[in-house]
This record gives sequence, structure tokens and C-alpha cells, in this order.
Amino acid sequence: MHKNIKIAILTTARSDFGLLKRVIRHAAARFKVDLLVAGSHFLHSRGETIHEIEREFSTYPDIKIVPFNAMDEAATPAAQVNTLAHTQLLASSWFESNSYDLMLFLGDRWELWGVTLAAFMHGIPLAHISGGEITEGVIDDCVRHAHTKISGLHFAATTDYARNLSLMGEEDWRISVVGECGLDQIHDAEMASPEEVRAKFGVDLSRDIILVTFHPSTLEYQTPVSEQIGTLLKALSAFAKHQIVFTAPGVEQGSETVLEAIRQYIAQHTNAILVEHFGSRNYLAVMKKSKVVVGNSSSGLVEASSLGVPAINVGQRQKNRLAADSVQHVSYSDSEIRAAIERALTADYQHHARTCPNPYDPYRDGQNSMRIVDALEHALTDLPRERLRVKKFDTRVAPAEWNYLLKERA
Repeated sequence: MHKNIKIAILTTARSDFGLLKRVIRHAAARFKVDLLVAGSHFLHSRGETIHEIEREFSTYPDIKIVPFNAMDEAATPAAQVNTLAHTQLLASSWFESNSYDLMLFLGDRWELWGVTLAAFMHGIPLAHISGGEITEGVIDDCVRHAHTKISGLHFAATTDYARNLSLMGEEDWRISVVGECGLDQIHDAEMASPEEVRAKFGVDLSRDIILVTFHPSTLEYQTPVSEQIGTLLKALSAFAKHQIVFTAPGVEQGSETVLEAIRQYIAQHTNAILVEHFGSRNYLAVMKKSKVVVGNSSSGLVEASSLGVPAINVGQRQKNRLAADSVQHVSYSDSEIRAAIERALTADYQHHARTCPNPYDPYRDGQNSMRIVDALEHALTDLPRERLRVKKFDTRVAPAEWNYLLKERA
């Protein structure tokens, strides 16, 4: 362990925490780690997942949990700005007296800005997981690309996304192609048992399940959020013999509209249930036993294909994101969604989904998280800190220079 190296790892939502678990564990075996917790982890409406984090890591001697509790419950522009402003003040105060060699974070949630901008202004080098990805139907796309430009190291899932990073002017040596770190949990089969899921959530994994995770697609102005969720729910009403399991959307504009529509649907359909927060072990257990995943979450494109489960991507939220051949893309048409579900439920399509490779898991060895930590160790032990912070705008695309930090050192 490099006791003289101290890093921060940031989590702002249930979605990134589940993906980061193994990265956090591997990092804590090599460095001192402060786990910075912000965003929706503190909201009762989203399961108060701060308690899950505490259960997971409070006993680790080399991990300190640092809470930045400033999340506004409302999902309005003013509430989001208020959340960012208050989080930035908390984070800046913390960084005044706590220095780090680097801060690592994942993804594209707007809540990240509350801590990442404060860290950037305090001169802390940033390392970003899952950059270069494309989701043109939602503001996450802008959030992700903005974080690419303030980060000094990049951990891309695929070579396609590595190329996107390079095209944005990032020096190629900074880019490591590592695969999606959240897929390691699937390789390790770290999932809850059917008995656990049933006892905690009332979900029967022995029944045919349609798993639904839908978020408001905020940049599809031509289709109001009420219409987005309405057409999906109308299509689902044709599958009364299936157990339909909904999860809650993230905290963003339109999320309350989605939640209210789901609650009204459940009140009228005895085969449907809403679980606002599963936790990654339980969510993956349900997904693995599902016949199909429906909605517009990245989990339908990333995790589902590693589990051999068909997915149906509704609308433009994930527009231009890579997807396995087992993913069907449909518009906001209840007849189109229904037809796609019916196709996914056929024996031939179920078999097809089990044989499709996942583009987000190029190595297929369960070591994606370890690759991230290996690259961090190389950067933090062999490179001067100013090299991580001072960047050049490099217009070349040089794939041969990718994975420099993953090469074996002499």
C-alpha cells in the first residue's frame, strides 16, 4: 500500500455507487481513500442510500466516508442550482483543509458538478470513468463531455469511446480502455438470492418478469414527459400475466411526473410493483431473472447484455450509445413498444440475447475495476502531479498511445 498517496472517490447517486464498489475496494488496498458522498444519497425518496454506503465501507480501516449533504428534494432548475451551490460550498470548505493527490469519479449525473468543480478550482487532479460515451437525448451528454475537459485521466469502456475522447483534444496517453467497471459484479456473480429479493421487496423471481427503468428524457422537447411515460405504460398494460417491476428515476426535471404515472398505474394493475431503490446486488439479481428490460436506462444497454437479457430502449435518451444486438430501439409508440416486448419474449430472441457479446466488456475477465486502479497507481507513483493537471489540446488520434498507463513498468 502507498500510504503516502491519498485519493478521493466521489459518488453522487445510487447509479454510480453500484458501479464503483469494486474500484473503491481495490483502491483502498493501495492508497488512502476518502469516499466523498453527495447528491441524492441523502434523500428519503431515493432510499437514503448513504446508509448502504455506510454498511458497505464503514468497517474498512483505509476508507473514510465524507458526507456533503446538500441535496434539494425538488427536481426543478432552481432546486438543482441550489443543490450545486450548497454542495460546492461544502466541498470547497473540505478541500481547504484536506488535500488529495487525485479525485476519481464516474459518469454523467448533473450532481457531480457540486464536487468536481470545487476540486478542480482547488487544483486537485481529476480522473473520469465512462467518458466519451454518447447520450444525445438528455443533458447528461453535456455533463459528461464537460467533465472530460476538466479531467486529466480518462477510463473509457471501449475503443469507440476512447476515439471520441481523443477527438475532443485529449492527449492519447491519458486514455485507458478498461471496459465498464460495473460489469465486474456480474462476473463475480455478486447478487442477492431469490429468497432475499422476495423477503425485502416482494418480488418473486420465479415468475416471468418485465423490469422497467425509465427516466424523463429532458431534451426530447417534442414529446412531453407525461406522453413519454404514458405510451410506455399503455404498452405494458398488454402483459397482465407478467410481473412488472418498476424502479424509480433519478432526481431530474420530470422525474415526479414519471413517478406519479407509475404509482397510478400500479394502483390499477395488481401485477405491477415499484421498488424505488434495490441496491446493485438486488437489482442485478432481478435483472438476471427478467425476461426483458424495458425503458431508457443505461443499465439496459450495459448490464443487461452481460446477463443475456433482452432490452428495449425507448426514445432518444440513449441516442447514439453503443448497444449489443440484443437491444431493440423503439420510439414513443405504444404499439411499437408492445411489438418489441412480444418479440423479446419469444424463445428465439431469448436465445439470441444469451449469445450476444457485450461491447462494454471487451476483456470479459471481470478485471475492469482492477485496470482502473492499476492505471491510477502508475500515474500517481511515476508521473509528476503537474503532468496530470497541465493538459495540451492534441488534435491527433493515436490509438497506439492509448493504455500507456496500463503498460508494464520496468
